[in-house]
Amino acid sequence: MKIGLYSPFMAENIGGGERYFLTVAECLLNEGHQVDLILQTDFHRDSLGREKLKQKYVKAFNLNLAKLKIINGPFGRANSWWKRFQFTRAYDVFYYMTDGSFFIPGARCNVVHFMIPFKTPKGGWLNQLKLNFWPIKTANSFFSKKILEKNWGIKIDYVHWGAVNKQDFKPLAKKEIILNVGRFFSNSGGKHCKRQDILVEVFKIMCDRGLKGWQLILNGPIDKGEDNLSYARMVAQIAKGYPITIRHEGEFDKVQQNYGQASIYWHATGYGLDENEFPEAMEHLGMSTIEAMAAGAVPVVIRKAGQREIVTEGENGLFWETKEELIEETLQAMRDKKLWQKLSINAQKRADDFSKDKFCQMTKKMFGLSKD
Repeated sequence: MKIGLYSPFMAENIGGGERYFLTVAECLLNEGHQVDLILQTDFHRDSLGREKLKQKYVKAFNLNLAKLKIINGPFGRANSWWKRFQFTRAYDVFYYMTDGSFFIPGARCNVVHFMIPFKTPKGGWLNQLKLNFWPIKTANSFFSKKILEKNWGIKIDYVHWGAVNKQDFKPLAKKEIILNVGRFFSNSGGKHCKRQDILVEVFKIMCDRGLKGWQLILNGPIDKGEDNLSYARMVAQIAKGYPITIRHEGEFDKVQQNYGQASIYWHATGYGLDENEFPEAMEHLGMSTIEAMAAGAVPVVIRKAGQREIVTEGENGLFWETKEELIEETLQAMRDKKLWQKLSINAQKRADDFSKDKFCQMTKKMFGLSKD
């Protein structure tokens, strides 16, 4: 079949959403389908630029995208609804990762995916009307499904968790490392900030109270924008003088090593915010937590949104809500070796629920490509 994938976020970012979208592409390519990744009209119009973009994603995500075709489509302010409709008619399936806006598609099967649990519908009644032309609606987590169904008045047909290939994230000889992986966004305007600043503050408190031998590693690129750069610089400034390493390069092999060696994984997205009032600022699922669990790191994560969907407290991880709770739970995992061993083993087992095989099975089911 001929399948088109379009996301307005592509060509700009390297993050969980992009990994998710391209894993869908890999699954379909492995089934022998023709897959087009579609960019906006003014993105990477030359073939050399598109090939460089593909290699960038292969390097970042370790995916087999050799047969993926990257093309430009009529998406952007200058293109009419009719051009989009005519363009999408060439596809058996058209898959759209929405930024909250919609258009009228012409493919035989049209699937829209919500990666973000937008609190309120965007664009008024006309945008809502266009949503009716997308009969299959999917979301990345049950948290996103709950927010969207409640606030948008729509039915989410499938929850499609992201995929973690356990072959990519294996336990190595563990070191006294606390890890966090995630892009650097500013903590302003309800952004999806990972709150690396809070993690640095807490780790500094622990060091000042006598913690020795441990290091904190923050690994993730800086999102575009001066405010995001300023935030990253602020985090680096407050980390000075402590055993804290910050890496922005994002090479996959280095991230693999960090996961494999880390004993504890921290997550703080959504700190200080109500998840119903600010759902977009939460961790909608949290693939980095699952990757860490696959590598045997014990998750000590915030008790909010998608993290509750992944971790079962006391079985395969620990939760916190305040800075003091983060300190207490982390110290418990550090000092109680039997507890750490139990949580680590169970965390690796839990990661199996997010396997690429299960992800691909759901992809085929959503697109009407499975036999069952």
